[in-house]
Amino acid sequence: MTTPRQGQPLKQVIRDFNAQVDRLLPPPTPERDGNQVQLLLGGGEYFPLALQAIEQASELVQMETYIFANDATGRAFAEALADAAMRGVNVQLVLDGFGGQEGIKTLVPGLRAAGVSVRVFRPERWKLKPSPRRLRRMHRKMLTVDGQVAFVGGINVLDDMNHSGERGELLPVEGHTQVNSDLVNHPLGPRYDFAVQLHGPVVMDVQHAMQWLWMQIGPGGMVTDTLTSAWWRERAEQWVQLLAAQSEQAPPRPVGEVRVQLALRDNFRLRRRIERAYIQAIGKAHTSVILANAYFLPGRKMRNAIAGARHRGVVVKLLLQGRVEYKLQHYATQHLYHHLLAQGVEVYEYLPGFLHAKVGVVDSFWATVGSSNLDPLSCLFAREANVLVQHRPFAQQLKAELVRAMEQHSRRVLLQSHAARPWRERAFSWLCYKLMVLAVFVGGFGSRY
Repeated sequence: MTTPRQGQPLKQVIRDFNAQVDRLLPPPTPERDGNQVQLLLGGGEYFPLALQAIEQASELVQMETYIFANDATGRAFAEALADAAMRGVNVQLVLDGFGGQEGIKTLVPGLRAAGVSVRVFRPERWKLKPSPRRLRRMHRKMLTVDGQVAFVGGINVLDDMNHSGERGELLPVEGHTQVNSDLVNHPLGPRYDFAVQLHGPVVMDVQHAMQWLWMQIGPGGMVTDTLTSAWWRERAEQWVQLLAAQSEQAPPRPVGEVRVQLALRDNFRLRRRIERAYIQAIGKAHTSVILANAYFLPGRKMRNAIAGARHRGVVVKLLLQGRVEYKLQHYATQHLYHHLLAQGVEVYEYLPGFLHAKVGVVDSFWATVGSSNLDPLSCLFAREANVLVQHRPFAQQLKAELVRAMEQHSRRVLLQSHAARPWRERAFSWLCYKLMVLAVFVGGFGSRY
């Protein structure tokens, strides 16, 4: 990195510095052939494989998660990470400063004492201080071990049956009005979510992306979004050295036949990468589109893509949240139902437990699994990670699971019954939607969403 010349204006120094660093920003990762991909449903399938990989690690473990709960699952991962560090493995753990607060307070001290390197992405210090930066969370859930295996998805380090603080079935319009009143006393089942286990060349992209984020987290959890922080200069030099070392490594060998691409969303040049991948896939759909999303409040371009698919005769099915987890988001989404149903979109609400999935299948060939919702927080602020898979058997497996969930565990929303809701409920949904739209405009993203 060059040093500024004496007397050079500060703005010019920043521009020159940004121009240099821009060349270091990771480009969009390419499609990688020769991979193996295994679909994992819920923590019951994901956690044992992830823990086994950590226990077998010999050189490097990298892990990112939004929530790291102090429950049986969280403690199992903490023990596995600590054991790996104590036997000499380089263990790097990134936690979000908002979502990971429980683990930061209770588990991180022991992890650090065991030798685990922990960085917290934007710690929560001033909870009453309003700032758009507080919305820029680290929402990714990824794990790599020894550059040989990777896991990407939407599953936090949180037991599937840990529902503390997640029940919100009461609609705050009338004191006696309940939404899903038939479910209020019904026991909640496990959280419905997905991840994938990856082997092959794409693992290198996951590892590279995690190392880049690790470099961006500075002292005290400070995160640079402009790459002008003083501490970043030293990190940039480290990044150059890391790039040089990686360029000398032999490329990973193909181990399968699946084409996979890692899609990231950040606050640099990849701001709309995941959203654009969805829109492009839906825009090319010929027969079917199935989306399962926990928090569904898509922007104008996404809504236009869905409408265009329906106009071409494509069957579009949405599997959305049936339980009320976050009231504002839930009822804002319900305001969109009328327009979706009027276009012929099939809407299903998942009922046995909280839907946390962020997946999609187009034409039984293209599929995506990851951490990104189709809502303003994921599409405009958060760091997210999805994998894009072009492989018919994998897409058909995911599609079959989503169809099963819709047919056996969901309630289909019909246009006539939705339009017949009490006026107070319809008014509340309209108000929630307008508040969400207002928040997007206040954040300065109205024209982009």
